[in-house]
Amino acid sequence: MSCLNKLSLCLLLSALPAVSVTAADIEKLNTDVVVVGGGGTGMSAAASAHQHGAKVILLEKLAFVGGSSALSGGALVGGESNPQKRAGTKDVSNEGFVNIWLKDQDRSFPGGDESMPKLDRMQKLAKEFNTTVNWMESDIGHKFAVPRPFGYGGPNYAHAPAEAPIPASGRGSAHAGGRFVIKAFKAYLDQAGVPIMTGTRAEELITDNKGNVIGVRATKGKQKIEIRAKAVVLGTGGFARNKELLQKFVPSYAPYTDVSNATPGATGDGIIMAQKIGAAGFKDGWVMGISPVSYKRELNNTLRTKNVFKDDVFVNQDGKRFVKEDLPYIVDPIAAQKAAWAILDSKDPAKNELLSKYNDPEIVVHGNTWKELAKAMGVPAAALKSTMDQYNEACKNKKDPAFNKMPEFLLPFDKAPFYAVRVVPSTMGTIGGLQTNDKFQVLRADGSVIKGLYAGGETANRPFYRRVYTSGTGLGLAYTSGRIAGANAAQEK
Repeated sequence: MSCLNKLSLCLLLSALPAVSVTAADIEKLNTDVVVVGGGGTGMSAAASAHQHGAKVILLEKLAFVGGSSALSGGALVGGESNPQKRAGTKDVSNEGFVNIWLKDQDRSFPGGDESMPKLDRMQKLAKEFNTTVNWMESDIGHKFAVPRPFGYGGPNYAHAPAEAPIPASGRGSAHAGGRFVIKAFKAYLDQAGVPIMTGTRAEELITDNKGNVIGVRATKGKQKIEIRAKAVVLGTGGFARNKELLQKFVPSYAPYTDVSNATPGATGDGIIMAQKIGAAGFKDGWVMGISPVSYKRELNNTLRTKNVFKDDVFVNQDGKRFVKEDLPYIVDPIAAQKAAWAILDSKDPAKNELLSKYNDPEIVVHGNTWKELAKAMGVPAAALKSTMDQYNEACKNKKDPAFNKMPEFLLPFDKAPFYAVRVVPSTMGTIGGLQTNDKFQVLRADGSVIKGLYAGGETANRPFYRRVYTSGTGLGLAYTSGRIAGANAAQEK
């Protein structure tokens, strides 16, 4: 095969170290560190390894970098960061955030591994979050906004991108604000001359006769590539887009694989590759459930207010409420229902116009009374009427005896016609992956280290959660584990 027929690949390979072509036409490369995955974890690992003197090649199977990190709000957590110190932020600390993180475990969905999360690793990671925020600001060139609360409220722990719009609530970060973080890392890696091979799928880890990892086999189009390295960092994300793995670990979410907000590349590739060479995984896993959504994307904003979903009311197939709607995340209870709907009224003319386009119980139905709406939904009429009468009475009294929802989020639904929007749970990622140590070295089942193999982010996040997600920790873990793994991988001999 001539270089003319492989022009784009040859142009890239000309910038890479030690290229050779075998008789079998496999491109062979040599480097110090191979990073697999071009999301937040991988970009951070590549930057860190480069800073520590390693020659790095980054592989990304999609045609673009960013992963789920680019699709996220982009806010990282920190308790004692430089941005917080400059702003004079009060009532924040590493310990304070760990307490929030631990408190969240009280609402963990039943059935999770009671040994999780690992407190010692949470405490160490909370300190490292600050180092990561400071490093991203001083070394990578990323700009943070003045710290503010996450979407659930509380102290100013959220470090959102300065370029991202501020949400109407003044909390958290805007949708897809994570792209600004990725932009900063991409600019850094480009300036450093670190090769990023997009459209290149890693397929197999190469090991020596001792089981040490010494490289990766990959494919770009029809071209086979073999990269020898002193270390490999896996930053391939979780398995939110892998229906088979969801069915194994979180079966209630498997039917909703296609509505996940995670990158299409989140199919568990790194986890699968590593386990094939003896890496240890975990017996259970969970999801980072992010939001209820409609099968019709155009309807998703009809569910949201400036308080996201806290002002809403959700009912199930029995016509009854089943969740405290002002929790940070409410999708796990939705996934546990046979069917769920968000109830809306006609106060907002713009939403009213959009909702009235449909009359399908799998999308949206409407009715001039609660009984009419229940009939259209196919739920018990008496139950729905009782539920909504009780809810509206709770709004009037500013006291919710059923779920103890905060008074400021108790807003009545009292203007007909009424609407029921069918909702399903959407995820942003998964909890599970590979067993690692504090250096993010991948471990075997006996606890021994697989030399030359590292993993971070969703590829190795199980010790930090049970069955509940805490805002900011996903990106904090992604960029922090990448930074640590990259630095350690650069030291491999």
